[in-house]
Amino acid sequence: MNAIKKFSRGGIMSALCLLLVVLFAFSYQKLKKIGLNVEYAPSASVGEEVRFLFTAGDNVQRIKIFSDKGSLGTIKTVQNKAELSFSFGFPSTKKLRFVGISSTNDTVSVAYGEIAITGKSLGNVVVIQNPPTTQSASTTGNPGVSSPVNPMPTTNLKFNPTPFEDPFNGKNQNVYGTAIGHPTQDEARAFLEDIKPIAVELGQKYQIPASVVMAMAAMESGYGFSRNAVFANNFFGIKQWWGNESNAYQLKGQPDEYEGKVPILKRSDDGQIIYDENRRPDNWYKRFGSRRECIEFLVEEVFLHKTGAWKRDYSDISKFYREQVAAGVEKYSAAYSFIYSVGERGYTHKGGKFYADRVMKVVDRYGLIEND
Repeated sequence: MNAIKKFSRGGIMSALCLLLVVLFAFSYQKLKKIGLNVEYAPSASVGEEVRFLFTAGDNVQRIKIFSDKGSLGTIKTVQNKAELSFSFGFPSTKKLRFVGISSTNDTVSVAYGEIAITGKSLGNVVVIQNPPTTQSASTTGNPGVSSPVNPMPTTNLKFNPTPFEDPFNGKNQNVYGTAIGHPTQDEARAFLEDIKPIAVELGQKYQIPASVVMAMAAMESGYGFSRNAVFANNFFGIKQWWGNESNAYQLKGQPDEYEGKVPILKRSDDGQIIYDENRRPDNWYKRFGSRRECIEFLVEEVFLHKTGAWKRDYSDISKFYREQVAAGVEKYSAAYSFIYSVGERGYTHKGGKFYADRVMKVVDRYGLIEND
């Protein structure tokens, strides 16, 4: 009887051990399919790049990374591995969450962690230290030499960030915004007064509407406070496709204007995108040495097709404007017809009426038609 009891106890223990082995094997196989492990430094400084190294289970196809302030992006796994590099812009202890997503878009694993970020905050804006002084369009006693009558302010300018600059708070549309707090009404009028002499000069020389040139410059550049205006003296969004990048400015973070061909590094859950800025031709803008040089390019190359440096030819539209003025057509009507035709020809993808209405609204607001 005692032998039977010992055997029974021994059999039970063996069965339990076998069951544990089976459960461990099952759990291991399940972990192999859905597991998620991440390695990263426990602390970093503001602005310092942090590398997240992932090892994922077979069923994990994508990994979403979140911090307490939002999404850091989504990455795909390749042979059960993934890597993400990220720089934090604010000091604090960040709570992190890593979510493994299957091919059917199901959450199959979640891991948690935290990282201590120390140092001085970069803020939720991009600070431009001492932006280049923009040369005035007004001329001095020497022909072709410009003097800074109303230069850009030399104090620091701040811009709302793009996802390239701040993956937490950045918006792609912020590339088109002006410096925060600018322009004021006084700055807007000062900009128009500054470019007025060159616009009137070229308008009289080539018989094109100076009012339209001034309004376009103001509207396209935020009265001189857009990024392109500050860094490239480019007031009309004149691009330099596949050109000499040494004489161009790259507007990093700009939405794709290359028919969806720009490589994407990260995409946030709210649709903001970090592009591979090293592999795109669509966000380079021609850099000019002064306001005068930029306005001359618009008039002589874009409107008059003087040397053929601009791809589209608007010279017949300029000729028609001259004919209208000579025939006694009212100046405002001739100016509207001019910019409507330019927009309709392809200067803007939104069409002639949309663009002409916007330009002439600036003309009306500041009474620019008197300069024609």
